[in-house]
Amino acid sequence: MDGASEAVLETATPAARSQIATHAGITFVGLMAANVLGYVFYALVSRTLGVEAYGTFSSLVAVVLILQAPALIAQMVVAKLASDFSLEPDRLAGLVHAVDRVTFTVAGIAGIALVAASVPLAQFLHVSDPLLVTFAGFALFGALSLPFLRGVLQGTSAFGPFALSNVVENLAKAVFAPLLGFVAGVRGAVAGMAIGFATATAYTFLAALPHRRGVAVPFSLRTVVRTSIGVALAVFALNVLLLYDVVLAKRYLDAHTVGLYGAAALASRALYAVTAFVPIVLLPQAAGRMARGERTRWLYLQALGVGAVICVGAIGFFALFPRFVITTIAGRSFAAGAPLLLPYVYAISAISLANITATYNIARGRMRFVIPLACVAVAEIAAVVVRHRTAADLLQTIAIGHTLALAACGVSLGGDRRGAEAEPARRSPG
Repeated sequence: MDGASEAVLETATPAARSQIATHAGITFVGLMAANVLGYVFYALVSRTLGVEAYGTFSSLVAVVLILQAPALIAQMVVAKLASDFSLEPDRLAGLVHAVDRVTFTVAGIAGIALVAASVPLAQFLHVSDPLLVTFAGFALFGALSLPFLRGVLQGTSAFGPFALSNVVENLAKAVFAPLLGFVAGVRGAVAGMAIGFATATAYTFLAALPHRRGVAVPFSLRTVVRTSIGVALAVFALNVLLLYDVVLAKRYLDAHTVGLYGAAALASRALYAVTAFVPIVLLPQAAGRMARGERTRWLYLQALGVGAVICVGAIGFFALFPRFVITTIAGRSFAAGAPLLLPYVYAISAISLANITATYNIARGRMRFVIPLACVAVAEIAAVVVRHRTAADLLQTIAIGHTLALAACGVSLGGDRRGAEAEPARRSPG
């Protein structure tokens, strides 16, 4: 096929561009509303608990979110498969029923395991109350369930319910965590977070009910597991890089610095949340074009460009107004954490763009980047373990490591052909 024909295939039709814009708009608005509520949740909790208690709370949140990473892997896999089966209701119903079984089994086992490990984990984190870890175990059940169920909504392009699921989660957390935190301190805040996750899980399960109808075709989970190892490692590495540092900060830094570091992390990770709509929309769109044998390069460049513009704007704003940002989000008592913001938001910019690039590669089935990314993640964590005297030491290491992670994700870019892209779709498990 000549270059002009390839360009036609690579450029979306007006109707397709309109559909992508609609999906992106719905997802962006919904996620922004959810993010605002999320920061209301954190802002209210930080003001309710104070600096040192908030350091403990943020470390427990980080534990839950790190352990949620396997479910985020599942969301990526489920979304890809649901996109492939979206025009086959019976196969889609089989997938959704299989997802239901796996979701509640995995979430239940993981929650119980965290509760069982509450005493040694509390000792590791220097948390004096093991019951806090027990409550975090209850939160983990909902935190693990949500991504599995959201994968169905994402893959079927049900972006309205998908966005509303995020809004319900953060609204419930913003109501219950500070309220219970005011009554019972850190215990109440963690319990309120658990209630928020549970409320959103119930809504998301109900939102996917239409996809459970019909004659469910049996679905081979073994095949999915075998073909999803690369996806699992990539998503796990990205999410560990995003979250691990707050846990190690709790381990190595003094209580006051941990609280300031947690507030800087909270403010900077807003950027990751803002850019999250880009890979969410990119995955089903790129996978769908791949299945039809169309080129996807222009779609990726658009996604990366949107992400880059947002990141540059955030870095500039944080550089100019660091004290305003951190005190607005966490309160005046956290103002001393302002110098941590600029290196932190740069690091988050790098990992945000890495997430977009990794999602694009996963949608195409191009997985050469996975091993380099995993090696960067291991090396970065090892460097933090070795060099952790101050918060600045941690952030310098993280900024360098996250930049290398972005470079690693670029290994799979370039040289794609429509036939190579379509091949994973022809081999999709079912």
